[in-house]
Amino acid sequence: MINKDSSIPLYIQIQRLLHQQINSGDFKPGTQIPSEHELAEQYSVSRMTARKSIEALVSRGFLYRSPGKGTFVVDDDMSYGFSTMLSFSRTLTERGHLVETDVLRQEEILAPVQVRKKLDLAPGADVIVIRRLRKVDGRPIAIHTSYLEAVLFTEVLETDLSKESLLETMEYACGIRTAFTKDSVTAALASLEDAKLLGYSEPCPVLDVTGQAYDDKGKPIRFTRAIYRGDGFKLVMKNTHDQASRLAITPDS
Repeated sequence: MINKDSSIPLYIQIQRLLHQQINSGDFKPGTQIPSEHELAEQYSVSRMTARKSIEALVSRGFLYRSPGKGTFVVDDDMSYGFSTMLSFSRTLTERGHLVETDVLRQEEILAPVQVRKKLDLAPGADVIVIRRLRKVDGRPIAIHTSYLEAVLFTEVLETDLSKESLLETMEYACGIRTAFTKDSVTAALASLEDAKLLGYSEPCPVLDVTGQAYDDKGKPIRFTRAIYRGDGFKLVMKNTHDQASRLAITPDS
């Protein structure tokens, strides 16, 4: 049960209980979990609190919503959603994998023009760049490069991101919560430098994910480019009669 006298927010307590029920098999893959209304009644909390608990597990890839039907447990516990809203290390660690992070770069720099435009910054503004090599079960699998407005996220420079989550550092150390992201996925060929980091001797095929994160007011707060080994992941989309994933075709540049 939840403890209303605890310093841990109620929605996080409920989120953890739901996660335990998923891991224990009480909620099996593909089954529907209680609705927001049912959770609110069960734990004597507001529907907003219950909704935040569910949304946290949806964003982390444990649950999915089916409009008009409810919320269900994902049926592949080894999947990873290609979303810059997710914590890579936490998501895969909770699914039984050993995740290691090598921080390749963590410094304050003058914002490159493209990054400045993505973050809606004035000319001459500084950003913090974080570049990390991610390893899963001893295998180099992804490279994440993120840019943050320097004046808002100074604490990030003092954080050991080989052990701590960047998303959680932004929220809990800097006090700025990611409300939503806009992401795109393309097939690409890694540069020779990136390919060597991923264990190849020549350019290799990768999934290239770019994403912008926004705060509650719709202000861009982070720009990320993440590349994943093409032989390490596959992109899986779940579609229903009510809702389907969208494929956007972009013209040659």
